[in-house]
Amino acid sequence: MPKKTTEVIVTSKNNYVIGVKGNQRKLFNEIKTIFSANKMSSKYITLDKNKGRSELRLIRVSDSIDGISKEWIGLAQIIEIHRIVKDKRLKNGQSEEVRYYISSLKGNAMLYSKQIREHWRIENSLHWVKDVTFKEDSSKIRVGNAPENLSTMRNAAINIFRLNKYSNLAQAIRLGSNDIQTICKLIS
Repeated sequence: MPKKTTEVIVTSKNNYVIGVKGNQRKLFNEIKTIFSANKMSSKYITLDKNKGRSELRLIRVSDSIDGISKEWIGLAQIIEIHRIVKDKRLKNGQSEEVRYYISSLKGNAMLYSKQIREHWRIENSLHWVKDVTFKEDSSKIRVGNAPENLSTMRNAAINIFRLNKYSNLAQAIRLGSNDIQTICKLIS
């Protein structure tokens, strides 16, 4: 995400919480250094267990942004989320990851934990369906406006199915794909 994006967000009187990935190498390393020095303003730990799977999350927040470029307009805090998932279905029975975020908000670790999880819940519920059920990633259509147009049509289909109380979208596609009357009923 370009630094100018943070300026646009702040100028429009909004706030941001933005994930920092490896392609922002300098920012990524600066944040990592701050957390390795244990400069925290709050931390929060969650443990979720469900169907033989456990997920431990340690969320740490720091107000210490010295050393991070002032070009990240509005930057107030940095966030680290350390996730450890134990599940016998995983290779080696466990996975571990650390993610970093920058924020123009002033919040605590519990707030960020809830906001970021809610974002990922929404993100996963849409993108997973588009990628798996609608096979968007395997589409060979890549020229002109066609990819965007098809994505818009997929979004419309997902919304129509959900408005009609279908929780299983694969089943909804099977039921309506060759039945124009069912499709018309769903749309109206």
